Amino acid sequence: MAIMDMAMAEKTSKSHLKLQGFAIAGLFLSVSALAGDWQFDPSLGLTETYTNNVELNQLDKQSSLVSQFIIGADANYSSRKLQFSFAGTETLVGYSHNSELNDDYQTLRADASYSLWHDKLQVIASSAITNVSQNDIGNSLADLVSGDTVQQRNHSAGLQYNTANSDYALSSSLIYNLVETEDNIGESNGYTALINSVNGNAARTIFWQVDGSFSNRKNNGFTSENYRLETKIGAITPYKLTPFVRFYNESVTGTAAGSNPDAIPSWGPGFRYKAAKHLIIDVSYNYIRDDSLASDDSDYIAADIDWQPSARTSLKAGYSNRFFGDSYELDFSHRTRRLTNTISYHETVEVFDRNSYREVSVGEIWCPENATDINACLPLGQSPDDNNGFVSIPLTSLVLEENNEFTLNKRLAWQSQLALARTTFTLDLSNRDRESLSTGIIDNYLDARFSITRRMSARSDIIFSVNYNKNIFDKDRPDGPRQEDTYKTLSSTYNRSLASSLNAFLTLQYLDRESNFERFTYTEARASINLTKDF
Repeated sequence: MAIMDMAMAEKTSKSHLKLQGFAIAGLFLSVSALAGDWQFDPSLGLTETYTNNVELNQLDKQSSLVSQFIIGADANYSSRKLQFSFAGTETLVGYSHNSELNDDYQTLRADASYSLWHDKLQVIASSAITNVSQNDIGNSLADLVSGDTVQQRNHSAGLQYNTANSDYALSSSLIYNLVETEDNIGESNGYTALINSVNGNAARTIFWQVDGSFSNRKNNGFTSENYRLETKIGAITPYKLTPFVRFYNESVTGTAAGSNPDAIPSWGPGFRYKAAKHLIIDVSYNYIRDDSLASDDSDYIAADIDWQPSARTSLKAGYSNRFFGDSYELDFSHRTRRLTNTISYHETVEVFDRNSYREVSVGEIWCPENATDINACLPLGQSPDDNNGFVSIPLTSLVLEENNEFTLNKRLAWQSQLALARTTFTLDLSNRDRESLSTGIIDNYLDARFSITRRMSARSDIIFSVNYNKNIFDKDRPDGPRQEDTYKTLSSTYNRSLASSLNAFLTLQYLDRESNFERFTYTEARASINLTKDF
């Protein structure tokens, strides 16, 4: 199924929402019947937002007053065996410029765990309802004011077993997950199994380390399986060098595009070097197990570093070779009394998300010969009276479609926070490369945010923030339907506690979006005021 970037999604049926409401109410009644600590905090809120460009057009801007009446509830229950938390809202949205757009939206986050056996074996379940951007090409910053969102529902349930003693530590889980969306794009269902085990401090002769995962998912007849297992087994010696053998295997199979059924397992000898009390280095030389498929440079070196010099500093880094090539991992954190830094980099294979696009023809435009500015061209659908001096240029566009492909996602994130006596400075940077394993098309998402939070008094604070978001779709083909969008946002928020259970905020925001497609270039100014009553 495919939808154009300006299409609107059909809203979720009311009967489905009522069933969800009955299920949640039944869960409340069941846990309230058990002995434990129970807390329930309802709230009512009203947000009025004035926007000078609710339809996000470059010309013919339409202003609107968007009213949001918010009914919220937070609940927590805790007993010896059962833990439960719930946070949900029902938001009624009204638009002054067009009442036909009025609608209601839900959000939900519920988590539960029940201990079956000595707190080691647990039944866990979670449910979430979010409103996500309908189409990142149309508007990746979509919210309830702009209205171009779709509801996404994630439900999961399963078993989790964790145990640890001086001999070994084991963490494992088996979870079933269901993803549903209003427009049927990005849906899937299936299960995931995880296992992690290491030897304990009491081990004297053999050490081991096992990390494994298995995921099986389906969507409209398409199937995907992602299997990955890394095992290290070695002999403990009284010296700083400890030999081991590393086994690694990974496969990506199924009917989803980009599967790699010919993935080759590898193994190799290695050693663990305890350079210091809190510094461990693993190095191994790995051979491809099927020599008939291996090339001269198929063998590779894998390395891992685990360094924790203090309770405030931690570094874990790794290098290996996977079916798609070189692979890196990084987790770093360091904090002082006032400054905290965290950096992470991870590479994951995913399937059935909402970020697949297909190139389609949208027609042609007529432009003067040797024109360097697209504004000199005639609007789409218009042709010159005399073609002399004009040339026809075909136009293509990217269309959001149902995704049935494997993608490689490389995510880099850095957060730095400086907390002074009354002022906090926060910098968040993230970059994501999403590569289709079937076509090689790469989309890039860059997000940067700098904020300053100043506590004015015991009852109030003010927040200034600058956001920069840049999305490049099909970034390696500048001659194709490559789309490049830049969002620059300035905002300030004043928060005020009016009473012990009455809060308010005032927000001013200015957004400037630039795109190589003229129809996606616009500016928008907003002013929002909110009043929330907690009960």
